[in-house]
Amino acid sequence: MKYLRIMKFKITIILLITFLYTSWAQVSENLPLSSLGIGELFEPATVAGSSLSGLFATYYNGHNVNLVNPASYAGLAATAFDVGVDASYITLNDNKSSQSAWGGNLKYLSLSFPLISPVNIVLDRKEQLFKMGMNIALLPISKMDYRINQSDMAPDGSKVLRQYGGNGGLNKLQFGTGAQYRNFSAGFNLGFLFGTIDNEKSLLFQESLNGHHTYTVNERAYSGLLWNAGLLYRYYLKKDLESPNKNRWISIGVYGNSSQPVNVDQKVLTLRKANGYSGLDDADPGQYTLDTISFVSDEDLKNHLPSQFGVGVSYSAANKLQVGANMAFNNWGKFNNLLNIGNLRNSWSAAASIEYTPNTGSLLNYWNRVAYRSTLYFKNDPRMIEDDGLKERGVQLGMGLPIFQKRQLSYINFSVDYGKLANQTFKENFIRFNLGVTLNNNLWFYKRRFE
Repeated sequence: MKYLRIMKFKITIILLITFLYTSWAQVSENLPLSSLGIGELFEPATVAGSSLSGLFATYYNGHNVNLVNPASYAGLAATAFDVGVDASYITLNDNKSSQSAWGGNLKYLSLSFPLISPVNIVLDRKEQLFKMGMNIALLPISKMDYRINQSDMAPDGSKVLRQYGGNGGLNKLQFGTGAQYRNFSAGFNLGFLFGTIDNEKSLLFQESLNGHHTYTVNERAYSGLLWNAGLLYRYYLKKDLESPNKNRWISIGVYGNSSQPVNVDQKVLTLRKANGYSGLDDADPGQYTLDTISFVSDEDLKNHLPSQFGVGVSYSAANKLQVGANMAFNNWGKFNNLLNIGNLRNSWSAAASIEYTPNTGSLLNYWNRVAYRSTLYFKNDPRMIEDDGLKERGVQLGMGLPIFQKRQLSYINFSVDYGKLANQTFKENFIRFNLGVTLNNNLWFYKRRFE
């Protein structure tokens, strides 16, 4: 019965997160910069991990999975189900105007579990030299959501309104595994890419009573296999099997992937619209369609998502402290952007992070068992506007709040990300609120062993 109560509690939290996502997902953020390339890019990380981007290569935690470096899967001490959402407030300035908007997204769904029973490891009362873990995750790669209006003049001097819009995004379903022998770990992720990106535009002749408007939509459906791999090595400065809380070590990690081919099915439809058509915001655009001007379908077009390489180093003091730095490089300069808007360049990011837990074994002070997280980061964004690249800098603050249910430890992870993305023309200030739930259980998938 007690396990039934635990499951009811966890299902309630999952349903609450799902309800919040359903509510937020209906909010359009209208992000003009997402019109460039394949849209706003997402890091493949949980809330706990994304608030520690300086530890992407080396983060190793028994209860919070590191999705960036699959070598860390071997360190899982319990089955972990993760779900996360975010809400963001963005203000954009282009030296002429300013706009602000709220938005929200489902960040990820993830299920991770050790392949060697952590309960049996404890019962054996000896060091486990070989460990394995697995992960299944649904992760967003990019999101496009924008609406741009431009007033212009026709050759005859009449007013013309040009509207541009985009929506959709790319996602991947990922399966991964990691193995550890002694102090060395290696891991591999294999993912299935899917998603659709739509770019729309309309041309409205505002002063022509009998004129016909035009509407064009470019729909691109992406598919393909994606992979990435990682390595992780721990060098112990101090190792005490009898008192693990005294352990100290330095970790070095690398992760990355080569350029990855993807298939693109493209359809371009252009329609002639009657005079009553009001553009991309029309509630019922179908009623104003007069005829089809053109329709072009191209299947199995080839593109490549860029190669990536990341490296990091960190210092850890048992389960109390992790501090480190990380750098990553992405080869977006070779991305075939002929099917998309804007120019892209090679990008890089650098971050430094710290996670501190005062006392994981504290019985009298709950806040001593909370994990406190902080990150300072800098990025060269791959997107360019008039050959002027965007740069991003920001700070992240977060907490991992432990939940104790019948001797099972889970976490509510929360973080705030404040920063700026800008070049000489545009400036985007943002604040993002991230909420994730990690439900742990060290008895799932395992049978009790009796001797």
